[in-house]
Amino acid sequence: MGKRRERFADWVKSLSTKQKWLIAVAGVLVAIAILYQFYWSGFGEDSNKSVTTKQVINPKDGKTIELKETTEHFQSGKTVWDWLGLAGTIAIPVVLFQFQRSEQRRAEERAKGEQQRAEERAKGEQQRAEERAALEREIAATNLRESALEAYIDRMSELLIDKELKVLIGKEIEESNPEYQKRDAALDIVRARTLSVLRRLDRDGERKGSVVRFLIDAELISKLNLSGANLSGANLSGANLIGADLSDADLSSAYLESARLSGAILESAYLIDAILGDANLSGANLRLAILSSASLIGADLESAILSGAILIGANLTDADLSSANLSGADLTGANLGEAILDEGTILP
Repeated sequence: MGKRRERFADWVKSLSTKQKWLIAVAGVLVAIAILYQFYWSGFGEDSNKSVTTKQVINPKDGKTIELKETTEHFQSGKTVWDWLGLAGTIAIPVVLFQFQRSEQRRAEERAKGEQQRAEERAKGEQQRAEERAALEREIAATNLRESALEAYIDRMSELLIDKELKVLIGKEIEESNPEYQKRDAALDIVRARTLSVLRRLDRDGERKGSVVRFLIDAELISKLNLSGANLSGANLSGANLIGADLSDADLSSAYLESARLSGAILESAYLIDAILGDANLSGANLRLAILSSASLIGADLESAILSGAILIGANLTDADLSSANLSGADLTGANLGEAILDEGTILP
């Protein structure tokens, strides 16, 4: 029984409002047709009988006679007007109920719409506030990085000028000379401050590139040990890094297109996803360097040491590998299309 009720309730819920009205009207018509057959329903014709008793004297014998007169009045069935009145009586509360229900539904929809608009406004304001906060944080971080770069250049300029480092690095000094130790001490300070500012600049590739270019302009790049430096993402396109010591340096995703790196020390350096197209790496030491997915299109790797290097997925199209040492290198998935190899090239 319970399941039947549930199924019936589900069926009623599945009906549209129009279908419910049609079923209701059909039910009323069927009920009237059935009730029309019964006298007590009041839907058919109605009759009213009345009995009148009269006493009259018989003219023949003079006796009094009782006469009963029965009168029956017939009333016609319901007229169209009657039906309209009945329908109006029923329809008024139904219409009022539907009107109240529709007004309530519209009020709920308005309230829901207002609430939704308020939530959207609040969400938009929160998003704008978050964007403003993120922008302010980025501006503050940019200002800090710029301040760090300016402070670094100021201190380096002081070392170069006031401490006479610029003069010392241009001299050929023997180890027994006191100026040798003075120069080494100054270079150690430059190295420490350079590595420190590169860490602070973190993902700022442009400012990292500015630090290295400052060292190049100051003619310190070939004298300075930058092993382990954080140069990931640095923009060093076309930079003169001849003879630079960048062993163990992080140069992942760095831009080194057309850079001059001949004779550079890049042993065990991280060059994952680095852009080295048309770079001059002739005679460079890339032993055990990680060059996975690096772009070396058209790079000059003549006589370069690449033994034990990881070149998985690297693009060496048109690269010059004449006399290069690739012993033990991992070239899995590497593209060597039209690469230049000669008798002196040592392959894995």
